[in-house]
Amino acid sequence: MSGGASRGIDELLAAAGIDPTAGVQIVAVDRLASIAFDPSLPLVILAAAGVAPASPLPGRHAHQGPRGVLASLYPSDHELVALPAKVARRLADIDDAALAGADWLVPGLDPLENLASPHGMAAISARLRAPDGCPWDLRQTHLTLRPYLLEEAYEALDAIEHGTPGDLAKELGDLLLQVILHAQFAAEEGAFDLTDVYRSITTKIVRRHPHVFGGLEVDGVEQVLANWETIKASERAESGKEAEGAFSGVARALPALPGSREIQERAAALGWDWEEIDGVWEKVHEELVELRAAESGEERLHELGDVLFALVNLGRWMKLDPEEALRTANHRWVERHRRVERLAAERGVDLAALSLAEKDELWDEVKAG
Repeated sequence: MSGGASRGIDELLAAAGIDPTAGVQIVAVDRLASIAFDPSLPLVILAAAGVAPASPLPGRHAHQGPRGVLASLYPSDHELVALPAKVARRLADIDDAALAGADWLVPGLDPLENLASPHGMAAISARLRAPDGCPWDLRQTHLTLRPYLLEEAYEALDAIEHGTPGDLAKELGDLLLQVILHAQFAAEEGAFDLTDVYRSITTKIVRRHPHVFGGLEVDGVEQVLANWETIKASERAESGKEAEGAFSGVARALPALPGSREIQERAAALGWDWEEIDGVWEKVHEELVELRAAESGEERLHELGDVLFALVNLGRWMKLDPEEALRTANHRWVERHRRVERLAAERGVDLAALSLAEKDELWDEVKAG
């Protein structure tokens, strides 16, 4: 920044009554959509300088003007101050032209109003865990929140499959809360904080996508997956976990079907795979025969596991998710049974009193319809 520009900023901050040592953000209106900022801190928006705007970050507001960006983060009655005149106007009464035509101060939001940025929930979670915070939140630990983390993940999955975009936004928020709370617990223990969570995932994604962020060229998805496994193996070696084996990273808490798929995808990447799908079909048939021949309960349990393992592999070859397939089959069966119940009620039939053959007739009728 040149000396002249620096003096101009200093004068602008003085006109706004802002002490920069307490924290302030400054961005040109042209670049507002491209810069991540914290609404809890004062924001100074500089008038348009006649330069081409930076490419906005992808998202719902990417094609909106500066006012759309602000409206996504601040309440409509939030007051902005035009500088240096110090004329206050509500955000709802300001358009893009007004924002571009003057310098503006956007006062910071209170944590309880900072509802639409990543910074707000982190501050709220810390407040919940303060000595005078919520008694329930104060009792929680990493271990006590385990069932909620799993529950919220499944509810987000259900919203993806059956909900509206609004349902998904809500459930992703519930899932994000679990991440933030676990980070808060760790911060209190001095183990790590939310910045470490961000750093871990962003570093990993960049490292595992050399075809995007580096100079590596790939031919397609299969090569991307192979590179992914190679990079993960290198990470295990660097972390000293290579001795634990190629499957050490498969989470023991994973449900059995996705866990089986993860194991088999890793095995395939290591060269443990059939040359063509015919071999997989033969393996499924072989395991079914062995299951049918099993005599003791222990043998049946063993062989049933082998059948399921083989079927998961068949799904992998067909590029189908076995968990999704079974979950869809569960939902489909329940929905058909509800239709059978409605059909029986319409005809004045006591469904419970029907024989299995009579129930099957209703079932087939519903299935055909």
